[in-house]
Amino acid sequence: MKLILEMRERVIVKTRAHPRALRGPLLRFFLLLAATSFLAGLLIRTDLPDWAAEASPLLLALLGVVFCVLLVVWCLRPLARWAGTYTYLTTERIVTKRGRSAAGQRSIGLYAIQDIVALTGRRAPYEAPGTLQIVLAGQRINIPHMPAVQKMRELGIGAITALPRFPRVDGVNMEERVEQDQPTHPQQRDWTEHE
Repeated sequence: MKLILEMRERVIVKTRAHPRALRGPLLRFFLLLAATSFLAGLLIRTDLPDWAAEASPLLLALLGVVFCVLLVVWCLRPLARWAGTYTYLTTERIVTKRGRSAAGQRSIGLYAIQDIVALTGRRAPYEAPGTLQIVLAGQRINIPHMPAVQKMRELGIGAITALPRFPRVDGVNMEERVEQDQPTHPQQRDWTEHE
């Protein structure tokens, strides 16, 4: 499912997490492959005790099933999650979308953002990946493994400064609008375009 945009909203950047987020699943894959190969090599030896030689086909089948289950849980699910997660910076909001449904979508309006902080390692180059920290009024939201996090921060701040500014209303100097035709029913009210 594509990202649904408002009328004047445009996408500035669409990105996914940096591939370094897959280091853990890749390491688990190699460890799982090495352990499975070692155990399979032990089970196909000819000098096994009689009880182990008789149970060897069953144990090999069990080892294959365990390998497949752990491969899916430890390696393929994180890979699918990484491949299906995107971060969008639009002219009005920052959206993190996971999967094809709208249920996995988190959106933060640019008007609510107070600051954007790029967290990288020490002496990291300009294009280095890192964590994009979005500062709201009462909380901080981290988007980890953001590629070129400094560039994304600059684009986000540029999008915030490009937002139209509305005059602040304090409620003191507001004029009351008087309508000539009062509605006949007291609870009846006309809906305006912005409601």
